[in-house]
Amino acid sequence: MKSAWVSIKILFREHTIYRLKRAGKALLLSKVPPYTYIEDFTLNNIHKFLGIENHKVYSWCIVGGKLGNEVPIILRNFPNAHVMIFECSRRYIGRLEERFKDEPRVQVIPKAVSDLSGVSTFFETNLEGSGSLLPLATLHMSLFNSSQAESFQIETVTLDDFIGEKLLDVLWVDIQGAEAKLLRGATKTLIRTRAIFIEVSEKANLYAGSAPMAEINTLLYQNGFTLVGLGYDFNLTGNALYIKT
Repeated sequence: MKSAWVSIKILFREHTIYRLKRAGKALLLSKVPPYTYIEDFTLNNIHKFLGIENHKVYSWCIVGGKLGNEVPIILRNFPNAHVMIFECSRRYIGRLEERFKDEPRVQVIPKAVSDLSGVSTFFETNLEGSGSLLPLATLHMSLFNSSQAESFQIETVTLDDFIGEKLLDVLWVDIQGAEAKLLRGATKTLIRTRAIFIEVSEKANLYAGSAPMAEINTLLYQNGFTLVGLGYDFNLTGNALYIKT
């Protein structure tokens, strides 16, 4: 009888722990949007997916850096990491360069990354951080109440031309619909890249000519990457994390 009572208590305890874990997950999801969770996990735990200690993350490349708000987290969590930041927007590049001018582990590159090196037009909008190498499409305007603003000429590079033979532990891409253009200009770089954090959308017409998630997933799968994390908002845009397998 005693052993049966002990078994009942153990089962009750395990059931209670299970319920608490489920409640904790529900609370987490209610407080942290899925796309933010993927971003936070990458910034804090990417080394675990790579199977290395945090001090062995050496190279991190951000394309579409804006004001570099994630960079202090990277520098703190990965003490040997050096960060390259590509940013071409006239709205942000001056402040970005000023912010990190005395940080030897950060290099700011005032260029856009695309499938060709040369000169291209950059399109800003009425919203912060939504400028792109691609002009707005009607879906973006209706979902986000956005409109086209100023545009200007900028210098573009490919990752293959700029990075050369360097190894990348993490490639971080947030370039508002132009992700496929970057990937097509990075075929050699992708061979030497271990993880990719990238903004994605299930819908193809947020920007003119932008690639949907299905196309991005195919491009990365063909280059040896596996999707390990995906988080969307209610508009079916969000963040994805890929690991070289």
